[in-house]
Amino acid sequence: MTDSIPAIEFVMKNGIQCRVQPCVEPNTRHTAEFLKKQIEIGFQHMSARSRFSRFATVLDHLTDQQLDYLTDLDGKDRVAWCASITSKDEESGIGIARYINLPNEARMAEFAITVVDDYQGLGVGYQLLNKLIESAKLNGFQTLRGYILMSNSAMLALCKRFESKKTSVDGSFVIVDIIVQ
Repeated sequence: MTDSIPAIEFVMKNGIQCRVQPCVEPNTRHTAEFLKKQIEIGFQHMSARSRFSRFATVLDHLTDQQLDYLTDLDGKDRVAWCASITSKDEESGIGIARYINLPNEARMAEFAITVVDDYQGLGVGYQLLNKLIESAKLNGFQTLRGYILMSNSAMLALCKRFESKKTSVDGSFVIVDIIVQ
């Protein structure tokens, strides 16, 4: 379960303090409803290009069904870590990393990472992916698999830092595997 992995705080490359923690935490205000609101706000701070890089389609908003899917977490087979900053006692989400168990693949989960535009390239994605890997390892997964657009060079470079292996190129996607155990 994710709750046994501690949250972290780090200073981003721009000098701002950032906290990375499980997205939904018992005994805090970090509920699924809070997470949905943070995702909606963060989505509005993403450019059309960033939205396309993450969702592989043009979106101007997320539907209730998409928000439900993104926030359906159980701490084992569906895990998410959130990055946030605090200014004037107001917490703002700036990134999220999530994995979901692939039931037809032994000990493998699909992962995705989103960082809002103003905070890309500052170390947020690295910290999120690192926590996601810790969770996957703790929960018995061997591999995190990402389906990444070939044009998303920043995400491909991030995965390479974690010694990912390109397993194939499927149309406009690169399939990368990160071994966690």
